[in-house]
Order: sequence, then C-alpha cells, then structure tokens
Amino acid sequence: MGEQAPELLKVLFPHLDQVLVDRIVRVGRSVRIVARSIAPTARCPGCGTASSRAHSRYRRRLADTAVGGQMTAIDLTVRRFFCDTAECPKRTFAEQVDQLTFRYGRRTMSLQRDLEKVALALGGQAGQRLVENLAYPVSGSTLLRLIRRLDLPPVGDVAVLGVDEFAFRRGRRFGTILIDMETHRPVDVLPDHTADTFAAWLQDRHHVQMVCRDRGGSFAQGAQRALPGVPQVADRWHILHNLAIAVEKAVRRHRTCLAPPALDPGATETGASQAPPVEDQPAPGRREQTTRARWQQIRPLFENGMTLQAISRHTGYDLTTVRRYARATSAEELIRPRRRTRTDLDLHKAHLVQRWEEGCDNAETLRNELAERGYTGSRRTVRRFLNTLGTSVLRQPPPAPAPAVPDVVHWIIGRPENQSEPAGQHLKELCTRCTHIAATCRLARGFASLLRRRDGHHLQDWLAEAEQSEITELHSFAKGLRQDLAAVTAGLTTAWNSGAVEGHVNRIKMIKRQHYGRAGFDLLRRRILLA
Repeated sequence: MGEQAPELLKVLFPHLDQVLVDRIVRVGRSVRIVARSIAPTARCPGCGTASSRAHSRYRRRLADTAVGGQMTAIDLTVRRFFCDTAECPKRTFAEQVDQLTFRYGRRTMSLQRDLEKVALALGGQAGQRLVENLAYPVSGSTLLRLIRRLDLPPVGDVAVLGVDEFAFRRGRRFGTILIDMETHRPVDVLPDHTADTFAAWLQDRHHVQMVCRDRGGSFAQGAQRALPGVPQVADRWHILHNLAIAVEKAVRRHRTCLAPPALDPGATETGASQAPPVEDQPAPGRREQTTRARWQQIRPLFENGMTLQAISRHTGYDLTTVRRYARATSAEELIRPRRRTRTDLDLHKAHLVQRWEEGCDNAETLRNELAERGYTGSRRTVRRFLNTLGTSVLRQPPPAPAPAVPDVVHWIIGRPENQSEPAGQHLKELCTRCTHIAATCRLARGFASLLRRRDGHHLQDWLAEAEQSEITELHSFAKGLRQDLAAVTAGLTTAWNSGAVEGHVNRIKMIKRQHYGRAGFDLLRRRILLA
C-alpha cells in the first residue's frame, strides 16, 4: 500500500477514521479492505458506561458501497470488552464503530441506508434489478424486510388535516390517507374508509383544528362524531366536478339542440330557413329504441315507489342497469349519439368544394392536388366525395357534426379567458338556439366564477337563483350543496384545498402498481409514510 493510500481511503470511506487499515486486496471482482478498530474505549449498550478492558477479539465481514463498479467488503477486527458496572446485566459486550457498524449487521450503515432508500422508492423486484447494477446484489425479499424493520414516524400535532380515500381494489376495497396540509406530508394510513375508523383515529387528537375532505359523507360523519364543532372544508375540485356532472346531464337532455340547423334548399333570398320535414329525419337506431323502451319500463316503477331491488327482480335487469335508468329524469340523458368517424379527407373537403365550383371534377387531378397539401388517402375516396357533391342541389359540403356533449360542458365550465374564439362562437350560437342550455350556461358560469374567486359569501344568492330556475339538474346540485352547506361555504371562502391529498392518492396508485397486488397493508402503509 503506497504512502497516499491512507489519505485516499479517508476520502472514499470517511467512516474509517476510527479504524486502522492494514491492507487492501482484490479477490476476483471485489475489493477487500482488511482493518481493525483502534478506539481506546467502547460504551456498554446496557448501561452506557465506557470500558477500556478488552475481553477478546473477532473478525466481522461487512459489505460496503461499491467503488468503481466493484463490490467492496471490509474485514474488520473488533473487540469484546468487560463491563465493570455491577448493576449492569451485561458482563461483556462487542464494540460498535460509530457510523460504520450496528448490532448483527452484515453491511455498513451507509450501504444499509442506501438499500433502504432504494427499497422505499422501487419496492422489491424493481429495487433488486437496480442494486444488481450497483454491484451489490440483494434479493427483493431482503429489500422488503428492510422496509418492515424501519420505524414509522410519529404523528405529531397536525393543525389542518387532509383526508381522502384510495382504492386497494378498484370499486371493492378502499383505504384512507391522512395528510398534514401545512407540510404536505402523509400522517397515517387507515385500512378502510368508514366513519367509525376515522372517528377512532381522531379521538383524543384535539390538536386538529380543521379537516379538509371531499364530498364523501363518511369523513364528515367521522369528524363530527370525534371532534364536534371543528370546521370542515369541502374540496373545490370535487365541487366543480359535481357541477360538471349536473351540466352534462342538462346538456345531454337537450342534445338535439346541439346540431346546427340545416338550410332548406327552398329558402328565400332573404336567408330564411325552414326545419326539415319530419319524413327527412333519420329513423332512430336500434340502440336508441332499446334505451327508450327500457327507460319507459323502469322509470314509472321507480316513481311509483318500487325499490331498485324489486325492479331488478321484476324486469330481470342487473341492479346497476336499473339504478342508471331509474336515476335518469329522461331517456335523452341515456342516449349517447354515435361519434362520426373522422377521415383524412375532412381537412380537405372545403378545398374540394371550392375546386368543384370552379369546374374541376377530375378525381385524379384533385387527388394529386391534395397530396401536395398532405393528403395520403386514395383517389377512390376523393371520387366518392365528389359523387355526393354531384347529387347535391346546392353543391355544399355535408353539415358540420354536432359538438360532443363533453366539449359543450368544457366550454361552459372552463375559464372564458382561456377559451378559443371558435369555441366561444359555437357556445354563443348554441345558447341562441336553446334557452335551456343558455340558462344552464349562465348559472354554471356564475357558480364557477364564484368558486374561482372564492366568494363563498354569495353562495346563498346563487342557490336561491338556481332553485328558482327551470334546470332540474341544477336543482339537485343545489340540494346537495345545502346538505353540506358549512363545508362548501368554507371551501369557497378559505384558501385550504385538498390538492395535496389528491397528489398523494396518485402516488399511492404508482406504489400499488409496483407491487402488482402482492403487497399487504403493512408494507403499503410503510412505503406511503416513509418514501
């Protein structure tokens, strides 16, 4: 070993200051460091008394972090000492080198901490693949055992508590995540999402001054039962999501108004248009006929007071199907129009109409022109579209398809300043054609503006206006807000929100996928709280 070796070792291995390195050897593809402890005394783990009287010596082999892509091990000679304290139950004890060894450890503390971080971040199998590339292979089971040996952090005093549910198995089993909203750190994980479990956790935790939650009733009941009088804050995103659902039902009930009116070929020169005759209306499809027949069969039974289970037994339909049809106020809410299939030619139809009006009707010529504009379809497709123009009296392209219901909901709920000019124009024309959608847009935009500006003190005025309107879907939305009025008002007034909780729920989904459903609740809880 050269003269610079001790200084180099101190740089590579700072924890070797308390030991004396005798030699360094290479065994196969690993590096072996032979060293011995040189501390004059050691403290007894039983009573903490320092002892300098050695009993014996023995050798320990410790795996250390890799250097230069090579496995590193330390052959460390340590001593056993006598404990001279009469009251101490230990007569002899083995010395531990600070920041290097721990009782019964086969690794250095630095390597142990690195493996714990890998296990918490990646889990078993993925962590095993990583540490194999880091020149210290361990099994996935070993990494999981390292996680289970870690101590969980204390709960501490949480002033503002965030709570939300997550799914162990989607639609079947749920758990609860608790977040400190001030630090955005997870506090605890509960095995279910019932009010009793949440109330038991909150019991005797009087340091909680506020609870941020979603619109779920179990968390509201648990908080009220354990800490009566503590303010509760409803999440703004969930409130806006509930509004979007109500608006979607309202728009879907009047979806026939979404399509722009077709021009009558016999219109006068003043631009007047007439509705197409009844015989020209397309016949309803088989799916639409089935939906209307089922709604007309289930809805009257539900309005007459029959339970969903009784309706299911009477009609033979599944309970989920019965519930969906019974809750719909009209068959229009259940009918979803088929989306028109978009083709590559849609972007070039206006150009084809213009060239047709100029007198060019050669499909091959027009196909070559479209190829220069990026069209990759065939000449046959172009010819088919030209044939439709040839049979049309006005030689006009087919009318634009009606906007989808989710797009209309986005136009209504979204921020007007972020809306494109064509979308704003479409919404304006739609409100002109349908007074029902116009009233829905006015009320929904008013509530969305109230929510974004956090004007919760105007909520009562909006609720009164919504309940006086003719929009039955907003009646139900307003009724739901009144049932949780205090929490909704706090959510529309205070700055607290459950965004941090939703972020942890997304992180839990990633952790669950890493374990592929094989991890138990104890392991999942530790990874959530420690990672």
